[in-house]
Amino acid sequence: MRELKLFAPGPVNTTATVKKAASIPDLCHRRSDFEDIIRETGELIKELFNAGEEYLPLILTGSGTASNEAVYSSLCSNEDTILLINNGEFGGRLKEIMDTYKLTYVELEYKWGGYPKVEDISKAIRENPSIGIISMVFQETSTGMINPVEKVAEICRENDLLFFIDGISAVGGEYIDVRKQGIDVLTGVPNKAIGGLPGVSFVLMHTKLRKRIEKNNPKNIYLNLKKFVDFKLRNNQTPNTPGVNAINAFCQSLKEWKEEGRDVRLSRYRENAGIIRNCLKKANLKLLIEDESICSNTVTSVFLPKHIETNEFLDAMEDRGFVFYEGKGPLLEQKMIQIANMGNITKDDCHEMCDVLRDVLENTFGYSG
Repeated sequence: MRELKLFAPGPVNTTATVKKAASIPDLCHRRSDFEDIIRETGELIKELFNAGEEYLPLILTGSGTASNEAVYSSLCSNEDTILLINNGEFGGRLKEIMDTYKLTYVELEYKWGGYPKVEDISKAIRENPSIGIISMVFQETSTGMINPVEKVAEICRENDLLFFIDGISAVGGEYIDVRKQGIDVLTGVPNKAIGGLPGVSFVLMHTKLRKRIEKNNPKNIYLNLKKFVDFKLRNNQTPNTPGVNAINAFCQSLKEWKEEGRDVRLSRYRENAGIIRNCLKKANLKLLIEDESICSNTVTSVFLPKHIETNEFLDAMEDRGFVFYEGKGPLLEQKMIQIANMGNITKDDCHEMCDVLRDVLENTFGYSG
């Protein structure tokens, strides 16, 4: 298979050292060597998000949806009322999980790319005093919008509500401090802005939630967080056979994130996103999110010219070595595509991609802007 530059929001291009970490000798997961990997990975997760000993990191073998489903099925009972803030594909994914487990919720639904309003959230809480949890996506990947996490956190503090954040595409690429932002539960994956491999995910939860998990009746077997807590605290283990190699690669990607440093990594992502957006603007292509204050550091959503077929454009770019995403839901019908700059993507890669994009638009599709 030829090497491609993955300008897509996961999986991402990884460093040679992350790939090497996935190629360790065969390892028994019920021995101390693997327990050391789980321990170190958990400590790095806590360090990444400024979580102290009051937070517990749990590593699951499964995608980000697995970690979200584990939280809802283990943490929430039918007696809880959840306020769901939904403004895209992945807010809708949270709703799907809640419907599957027949959880009680109040939904604040916005159009895709619509920004949640604080006054709507406050009103929903006043009108529904049974609400005990607010749940939302940090970065709505389907649009590239950063939702108002800190403002919602203030509302949670004022009303003594639990705050659950789906951080799947945000972790590693956006500023996240679970203490300062009042996040009680955070889910994430390594195979996006952290720069690891797919196949594993994590839940970072405040230890005060252990009692909630322990008193809830299990709704499934594999995603039962009570088991994950028990195995983690007993001896840094997992209840089921884990993705040993992917977890070791996850640990390595966290080490590299730490070595690069939070400020440097976030600055690099912002700079690369700026290169891409300036290129698209010069080509007179319309961006979905134009307000820079709520734009992702790593995902840019842009509309193709009407005469260009989405799949033909994506194929033409992939033929030249660059992979993008097609849009989802109603945005796909509007010929929106997504260009991400997560993982092992450099400034030079971004400039090269922009040169190819302009060439493909002009010489393959006859578009000059």
